[in-house]
Amino acid sequence: MKLTKGQTLIELLIATAVISTGLFASATLVFSNLKLSDRDSDEVVAVNLAREGIELAKQVRDYNWLAGYEFDDGLYAAGNDYSATPLWDGKLSTADVAFDFSTADFSSDKTIIRRSTSNETPDFFTQNDASADPTVWRRLIIFHPICNDPAGLSYKNDGEDCGTQAKLGIRVESRVAWGRKGQDFSFVLYEDLFDWR
Repeated sequence: MKLTKGQTLIELLIATAVISTGLFASATLVFSNLKLSDRDSDEVVAVNLAREGIELAKQVRDYNWLAGYEFDDGLYAAGNDYSATPLWDGKLSTADVAFDFSTADFSSDKTIIRRSTSNETPDFFTQNDASADPTVWRRLIIFHPICNDPAGLSYKNDGEDCGTQAKLGIRVESRVAWGRKGQDFSFVLYEDLFDWR
């Protein structure tokens, strides 16, 4: 009687393990790419929201120049409070851009970015329309005075002012935070605005 060769149980287990490892690695790669794709799209939105906050500050500064006001009018509050949220309804009027300085951190509902449901501005992101749908993003703008210190430029924090030093400009710090699938993310963008008129 002639014996025919076939696969043993050990060979079958090894082949199954190799195939399973390859399939598991492929599945892990696919899910990792999907997760990174979601995070990348969130970061694009966050960067644009941060950039928009800085552009709104520039718009206020430029409006002040054209109207003959001090360059930083509306970019600080009494008592050296520099944390704010933008008040803007999405319309094109420059004079309608303002900042609300009653917010100090991300715990305030005023920092929530909302998606407009208005027919006039559909899908517009806003922070001052409480009737709009909330999103996962929050934004806070901080205006740090830039002072002419004898040792060079100095940047002040909340509660500090330039004192006897000349105020040369404002560092606009636009912070955006969001949560996705149980994780918290943030993005910060800075730009210095000077009174170059």
